[in-house]
Amino acid sequence: MRMFLSIGSNLEPRKNLALALAELARRFEVVAVSPVYRTAPVGDTDQPDFWNLAAELATDEPPLRVHLELRAIEDTLGRRRDPARPFGPRTVDLDLVLADGLAGRFGDLELPSGLVQREAFVAVPLADIAPEFPHPLLGTTLADLARAALAGAACPPEPLNVELAP
Repeated sequence: MRMFLSIGSNLEPRKNLALALAELARRFEVVAVSPVYRTAPVGDTDQPDFWNLAAELATDEPPLRVHLELRAIEDTLGRRRDPARPFGPRTVDLDLVLADGLAGRFGDLELPSGLVQREAFVAVPLADIAPEFPHPLLGTTLADLARAALAGAACPPEPLNVELAP
């Protein structure tokens, strides 16, 4: 099954994103990784800019198990969840946002994530790796969703020319 992740960091992003990608490759088959983008924080703006990218996994694991593995990777890489700042700074954020035709709740995971159609920092990197992939509820391609998200973005993601090696 194809599963798509939105990945971000704004605390030592070069190091933490490289470590996250290495950990993903150790646990899953990573099919594709998008370029990296810099994005201004949304909501809680008193923090560094985020680096964002997307990755495609191929796995037979159920979505909830993948989601829990992603949380374990976040914990391993020092992610701290502050209830007072849910959109605050983070070492790494690994979100399963889309999976082959799946729509619904899987434990505390909802697929597809609403971020796919709302946020350019999610839609643009996804469109880089799977432009023709259809949103399971809307039928719209990721390329079309990225164009729409960019048109409405107050601070569009800025491409970065960086290599992420552990």
